[in-house]
Amino acid sequence: MNIPSELKSVIEDSGFAALATHDSKIEIQNHLMWIDYEEDRFLINTEQGRRKTEHIRLDDSLTLLIFHPNQMYRSWEVRGIVEEVKGGQSANDHIDKLSERYLNKPYKRETGITWSSAGIKNRELWVINANKIISMSSIASQPISE
Repeated sequence: MNIPSELKSVIEDSGFAALATHDSKIEIQNHLMWIDYEEDRFLINTEQGRRKTEHIRLDDSLTLLIFHPNQMYRSWEVRGIVEEVKGGQSANDHIDKLSERYLNKPYKRETGITWSSAGIKNRELWVINANKIISMSSIASQPISE
């Protein structure tokens, strides 16, 4: 599924995503995440060994709710599946790319400090294929006040 250009722009402008995974047959776990994309796949980068990494190995379906960084009522719901999990140096390099976008510095360290010197745990990168993208941009941009 093609990612709309407006959504790509929001991601490039440091939009956040609420990530929902299934932690059991009856419960859902949510996390606020940095988000990226490559071509028409969404990318989530997370630390290896986290609960959410266990969840997607049991059930690869998830939902992302991506928010415009300056207009929280502009959002997109993305329903999809994790089609690939990448580890190794490419996942670690990717979190540095995201950290530069969101924080203007390398991930969990200052410029010039190596990954191993900082003692950072290895990462994994989820490649997500969207089954459905629902734009909430048409909803009123401000809540109704009482």
